[in-house]
Amino acid sequence: MANVALEESPFYTPQLQSTLDWRQALPSAAMAMVAAIFLILLGMPAGLGMLAGGFVSVLLYRRRSPLTHLTAGMGARLGALTGGIGFGVLAAILALWTAFRSGKEIHDALFNYIQQHAARSSDPRMQQVLDLFNTPDGFTFIMILTLIMTLVAFVIFSSAGGALGAFVFYRKGRQQ
Repeated sequence: MANVALEESPFYTPQLQSTLDWRQALPSAAMAMVAAIFLILLGMPAGLGMLAGGFVSVLLYRRRSPLTHLTAGMGARLGALTGGIGFGVLAAILALWTAFRSGKEIHDALFNYIQQHAARSSDPRMQQVLDLFNTPDGFTFIMILTLIMTLVAFVIFSSAGGALGAFVFYRKGRQQ
């Protein structure tokens, strides 16, 4: 009976959660990543797409869990999850690509890509990068370094988008 009186009282407000509900966060981040990939495929720069992915993950999470008080830190964690999922999708695509190609085809495709960018660069060290890329150890080193940098970029940009989304929606909620 006491609970009924509290629910009917105009002074009762439900308690807001202050932690992420990971059962709601994972689907929100995954759907946001699909949106970010779509934006990137439409021609948006990858960094901006990942920023948008983090922002959208907060928007979707707030719709799935409206009683959660999202801070910028929680939004950043949600964005980092989105970036991690994005990197996982990219890694899976690269794994499939390498499964159906020979090592020589992959090396040649990446070498041509780097060579095109080196031709536009005035940096004399680009020739050193090309020489390093032509050795087996150098190729492995560059590929691992590129994957690590991509993971870091995905997490940073998505975290920033998530923090921005949480900040914007927190301010919007306070003004209402």
